[in-house]
Amino acid sequence: MPGDKGRDGSPARDKWQRAISKVAASTAIAEETAAGERFARIVLERTFVDTVNNERAFLAAFGQRSLHNQLSSKSLKVDSGRDLETELEDAGTADGGAPSTPGVDPNGVSPPDDKAERVARLVKVQKSLKGDGFAVCSAYSRNFEYDPNLTFKVSQFARTLFYECIPPGLNWFVCVGTEMLFFEHTFKEATCSASARGFILPIFIFLPIKPLFKRLCQFFGTMEGQPGFFFFFFYFFGFWCFFPICAVALSAEVREYIEPLELVPMLVLQCGRMLCISCKYALLPESYVNDRFGKMYRPMKVTDMGRTLVAGGWNKAKDEEHFDMLKMELENACIQADVDLSNTEINVGSAEAAAVIRFRSRGIGERSRASAGKAPEVVSGKELLAALTDVHMGAPMPPYMEPGIMLFAVLFSLTSPIMRAWCGRPMFGATHLSKAASAFLMMYSWFIFANNMTFSASGAWHYKRQYNAMLALNNMVRFPGEPLINFLPDVPLGPKGKVSPDQEPAELRQLRQKVAQKPDLAFIVDLKDPASCLCWSLVRRSLRHIGSSWGRRMNAYSVIFLMMSFASAGMLLMLYYGADQFDHRLATSGSFYVLSICISFLVCTTVIEASAINEMVPKLRSWLKRETVAIAAQMAYLDVPKVRTDADCKEEEQLRSAHRLIESVEQYILVEEEQSEPVEVFFKVHATPAAVTFVVSSLLSMLLIAMQRGFTMMDSEGWSYSGPQGQFTRD
Repeated sequence: MPGDKGRDGSPARDKWQRAISKVAASTAIAEETAAGERFARIVLERTFVDTVNNERAFLAAFGQRSLHNQLSSKSLKVDSGRDLETELEDAGTADGGAPSTPGVDPNGVSPPDDKAERVARLVKVQKSLKGDGFAVCSAYSRNFEYDPNLTFKVSQFARTLFYECIPPGLNWFVCVGTEMLFFEHTFKEATCSASARGFILPIFIFLPIKPLFKRLCQFFGTMEGQPGFFFFFFYFFGFWCFFPICAVALSAEVREYIEPLELVPMLVLQCGRMLCISCKYALLPESYVNDRFGKMYRPMKVTDMGRTLVAGGWNKAKDEEHFDMLKMELENACIQADVDLSNTEINVGSAEAAAVIRFRSRGIGERSRASAGKAPEVVSGKELLAALTDVHMGAPMPPYMEPGIMLFAVLFSLTSPIMRAWCGRPMFGATHLSKAASAFLMMYSWFIFANNMTFSASGAWHYKRQYNAMLALNNMVRFPGEPLINFLPDVPLGPKGKVSPDQEPAELRQLRQKVAQKPDLAFIVDLKDPASCLCWSLVRRSLRHIGSSWGRRMNAYSVIFLMMSFASAGMLLMLYYGADQFDHRLATSGSFYVLSICISFLVCTTVIEASAINEMVPKLRSWLKRETVAIAAQMAYLDVPKVRTDADCKEEEQLRSAHRLIESVEQYILVEEEQSEPVEVFFKVHATPAAVTFVVSSLLSMLLIAMQRGFTMMDSEGWSYSGPQGQFTRD
């Protein structure tokens, strides 16, 4: 080569020697070592490190490293910048904020394969739309992805809270104007944002004139597929809220039947709803709310908005409109846990158990990589995680919860009218205006109470599902194991609601027959198998991150409802201890009693369900310690002086390896699940029995003090609710 002076004294050799010296210094190799020897040692050490990092255990335990290498080899590119608008305008369809994910049909037409196959084919990990890190793309919603590094967006929280304070109709103008003036969005982007938030203009009056209605919807950015009742819903419920407020504020005859304090329980619930919705937008993925490429700033469909709702999304994770949600959560959890379960293996005890795992995992779109030498009772860690996700984390809210919420909502809304009747006054007033105000107050109280209770119950149900999933995984390593029947799906129902097993796949019918013949079949994982032990521990780590984005939202909700509980109980104390300063009526105190009791009950239930997850950890660690004690005893037995065979030496070495691995897993569970990342509520409070005791004792004490003060005042101080309209007065 030009400029190369040969082996000795050449510039190339000088450069090589300087490089070797630099690397040697960084690897702590003595400078006096010969250059050739230093180079050989460096190559050996680097080769060893690279080899170890590419071993199966390291690839599994450090998933983001292997994932980075896989994506780098594919040279994936993601466009960025405002020039995305041109592509979206050319597309002319309802889609989101960045170019479509490769493989997604831009027209939204489903491929000929079934929904699980579509999810398996299209839900994948890719480079994030932000340009840094990883993300999980959707199979049903264009340009929507899960972001593992989810952050609380203060800007979205503040602007959402501001918009929610504005009355319906007017909030559309405020939202569009604010987005254009302060966040530099175009008119089209701003109208799409308002529509995505549910802010709409009264164009539903033109619904009978279809062509005009369609043009108005296009101009004002109304979402595709938005049904007519959507317009009525927001306007009428908004009217029910503001009408009684205005009537009480402006009419003396209405105040004769509805005192201003009687509106406070409804306003407390309204504030809770606004804060919950604000937290929702603050914790949505960047692909949905980002000002540059967010999906909510582009034309989209109602189904895209539905996947962001607690009641319609996470509580119904297997809904047809977002069937990819569980698979996306699974992939997102693996990224967050920094594991790669694709090449891990776990022995679940029997071929039937492995078949059930594979069937459930395929149901949400998980496909394992074929392995010729795999035993029939062995499955991959990804399949086990998918099965647990499908069975437990994907379970819908129990059917009795929604009617129960509605029942309590009706009781709360009827409290004020019943209290008025109890005092001998008309339930809904005597004048037309007072009757209308009372009726609207009752209807909106029902709606807002049910809405808030759904948020709170969703938090309790989220932690309950996570507990069930972790319990099933724990049972798999303890005798008698986790019964197979718990993982078999329910028999499908026919057209007339009758059981119709003929509609099931032949594979599932055969599995049912085998389980019926052997009812004691169960998932049993022996942790003395190194591959199974590693896989089980990594599946456990990943399972704790399933639904983490929803879990963060539930954590924020828990703070809101705790504040609402203390506010309601505090108002009761104020009513009685401040009775000399201001008047109140029986309808007001009765509403606060019902509200504080219901909210406090749900808050306590949420904390109890969350703490149950953390309480499992010491029990599991205790069982793992028993396993290591048994292994240590067996090794001690092998150390008894006798003629040792090669089989004894091999068994002892295997036991030592198993002992070290199980001990490491137990210590890791201690550090992560008890010290570093336990389940938290109320923002940063560990969900422990101490937290449960604090919440229950505080709320119960406030309620009991209020009740005791009220009874004392009525029993010995001459107070009663015998005043006009049930007013609390001293005789």
